[in-house]
Amino acid sequence: MRKILILLSLILLPSLGLIPGVSMQVWAQEDNSEDEILELEEVYVRGEKSRVVYKLDKQSISSSATIMASGGTAVDILSVSPSFRVDADGNISFRGSSGFVVYIDGKPSPLEGAQALEQIAANNIENIEIITTPSARYRSDGDVGIINIVTKKLREEGFSGIAHLSGSTIGSWNADFLLNYRTGNSRWYAGFAGSSVKGKSLFQQEKQTRIDGYSLTSYSDGSRFRDNSSYIGQIGWAYNKAGHSLVIDLQSGMSENARGGDMDYKERRAEYENMPEYESHDRYSNEKRLAQIAADYQWILNDRGDKITASSRMRYDWYALEYTESNMFIPQTNERYEGTRGYEDEHHWDADAALRYELNYRPQGKLELGYEYITYSEHGDYTIKYWRNNLQQFEYDGEPIPFYYRRQTHAAYLMLNESFGPVSIDMGLRAEHIIDRMDIEVEEASRFLKRYDFFPSMHISYAAPKDNNISAGWSYRVNRPGIWQLEPYITYEDYYTKMIGNPDIRPEFIHSAELSWRKSFAQKHNISLTGFYRQRKDVVDRVRVAHELGVTLDSLVNAGRDRTFGAEFAALVKPLDFWDINLNASIYRYRFFAGYEGCTNAAITSYSAALINNFNIDKTGTKIQFDSRFMGPSLLTQGRENPYFFFDLALQQRFLKGKLSASLVFHDIFHTAKYYNEKTSPSLSSFTWVRPKYPNIILSLSYAFNASHKERSGSTISGASTTIFEGKDF
Repeated sequence: MRKILILLSLILLPSLGLIPGVSMQVWAQEDNSEDEILELEEVYVRGEKSRVVYKLDKQSISSSATIMASGGTAVDILSVSPSFRVDADGNISFRGSSGFVVYIDGKPSPLEGAQALEQIAANNIENIEIITTPSARYRSDGDVGIINIVTKKLREEGFSGIAHLSGSTIGSWNADFLLNYRTGNSRWYAGFAGSSVKGKSLFQQEKQTRIDGYSLTSYSDGSRFRDNSSYIGQIGWAYNKAGHSLVIDLQSGMSENARGGDMDYKERRAEYENMPEYESHDRYSNEKRLAQIAADYQWILNDRGDKITASSRMRYDWYALEYTESNMFIPQTNERYEGTRGYEDEHHWDADAALRYELNYRPQGKLELGYEYITYSEHGDYTIKYWRNNLQQFEYDGEPIPFYYRRQTHAAYLMLNESFGPVSIDMGLRAEHIIDRMDIEVEEASRFLKRYDFFPSMHISYAAPKDNNISAGWSYRVNRPGIWQLEPYITYEDYYTKMIGNPDIRPEFIHSAELSWRKSFAQKHNISLTGFYRQRKDVVDRVRVAHELGVTLDSLVNAGRDRTFGAEFAALVKPLDFWDINLNASIYRYRFFAGYEGCTNAAITSYSAALINNFNIDKTGTKIQFDSRFMGPSLLTQGRENPYFFFDLALQQRFLKGKLSASLVFHDIFHTAKYYNEKTSPSLSSFTWVRPKYPNIILSLSYAFNASHKERSGSTISGASTTIFEGKDF
């Protein structure tokens, strides 16, 4: 008991800043091993539970960096990185932007952004690579770069396997397993992953709309929820012999993303004193049935490592239904006052193929050429029903609206990688030809567009004496709108909130650059400092306006241009043999220059900090982690978000000689996470308060047999984490 009290005091007091004057020494360790020819020597930042690997154009975060991710998703692992934050809707941003692309084992994820990260269970992840200034060898999408999730693989001879199970007090759960059989040059594997990722929040909002001299103020009070679930099966075969390797992977299953809320609404109109009261129940779901097959082949041509690599992937969704529902009832009589039903029935498939040739023309020089073809298509129709009070039933509003969308990309790139002593250089140029076609039976909405774009990149690194490393990178990127951003018809989030796409939205083009310095000390500690700059043209954002009295419309527009510059700081210190501390902090200045009516110039300085305490009790196999996090203010196109802070606690225990591990994670243990934002425009004022449901505790179990902790095959789509907040923008 005494040892437990001492540990808890060591966890809590430094995190709360109650132990002044604690001296901390710094160390680091250099590992001269290289993953492949011409990559920089890797500099490892090691702790009992933390490891970050820095390379020329990226950093890699090990899944062991935080036991707080136990039973969680990729989002929880990324939380150890500076400038990474999750907002009240579960939207994820890095360095103030959500424009990142998610890869799984080097291939683009079929899902986007936060949804992709939340569908990958942390237990299935080996490490996560953050590529902030991607080189020309990567696709050009994403203004703040690429997040590549490297999944675990089992490579032992004979049979091996691993399984995980987790659940939380708010109803999230995750279950998955992988079985592996290896004999000779072949390896067979099969697995399954199922999950339900939930988020629940208390919600309050005051919103005033002004039209033609009249105003209406609505007050809402209730709760919002989100539930992203998936069930994915997977089989595969890998073969490796005499310079040839082949992997074939097949996945199939279903996913459903659902959200909604239950609210009490009151209204106050300027010309009346009475306040009508309503009950609102809104629902959203997006169901998919999907299958995907992927194949990779590599041929090493000679002893110097020249090689040809070919890869292909195809996914088909044979069923997809996006459904929206809004309901308004009069509480006293329980009679329906208003209601809508929206149905978007669609089918889609996407495929890509790539061919790459690497020429190692000298031990320190490599030339790389590549070609990629990418295609995406979607077709279906959209219908909507309205509640008719006179008929006391829902009735279709007109005929279904059919649509067809296809995007094709042809890309070629050339990369040069050179090393001259302590200096390494990586430069390249990528050319892309884009063909967009959209046919939709809405007046003047169909489009057929072609364009050519070029995307250069440059990276340089210098391994200075005394364990110093300096690196710099620059790349030119683009964010192209997806089909859901182009659809020109109105959909409903709830009765008071409508949304519409924009077929004329232009892509965002981005310049991004960064400069980093890293220093290691005394073989125990490490420190890094990174400065970054990003400039965007034709910023795509949602602008909210009053559509009707009490009803707002969110429209996608090219709002203007912006620029961001800032710095990130990360340090690993080890005050005691069983205790290490990760300190992360970031600060950046964001300026927005309006170019659209209803938007205004704005600027803000945003900052965040995290103090992560890790304790490793070797004799008992016990691990303890305590995190304290502060999220600074952030700027919205029409307003701002206030800062907030919270604390997390995690406990992990290993049994059966490490084969079985159990973890408990307590999120927001002091219930301090509170969210507030405000938006203003000539026709609208809104003020929103959100607070996560409490308590949120996750229990996770993991068991492995004949399995060392190596990489795991495949890209499982599962997770069981929880977003801190839900529903800020309703």
